[in-house]
Amino acid sequence: MVGRDHLPVETQRRTRILATDISNRILATARTARYPGTQLQGLSPEILRKHLERQPGGVETWAVRREVRDLVRFARLNLIEQWPMKGPFDVIFCRNVMIYFDRETQARLVARFSALLPPGGILCVGHAESLSGIPHGLDQLQPAVYRKPGGAA
Repeated sequence: MVGRDHLPVETQRRTRILATDISNRILATARTARYPGTQLQGLSPEILRKHLERQPGGVETWAVRREVRDLVRFARLNLIEQWPMKGPFDVIFCRNVMIYFDRETQARLVARFSALLPPGGILCVGHAESLSGIPHGLDQLQPAVYRKPGGAA
């Protein structure tokens, strides 16, 4: 939704999103792209109107519009196992996952993420996650946002 609101149309045409989780149940829920109104509190009426459609029925339910859903592919991924994707990824979001791993595993994950980023690519981690003490070779742009050196600013 953010990409459709802020990226140039030509960039939107090339944009693809890979959304992963270890839980098949969570992935199945995400693939339906349907949400009860109670989970959408805080979204502006403009966002609801532009990117979601109210579904018929007694309980307030919204579905993400097809043009938004078509940008996203869902896949099961265990961060500890071998990864099937090769990259590059312009942006990687790994938010609120690494806190469950020890520092050695976190360092391995950050190195793997960095290898998937092209120069100038961005890694976003959760605000509760810190890369301090982890050798990573990334430039910190702001808290929880890092860029791989060598690309355009």
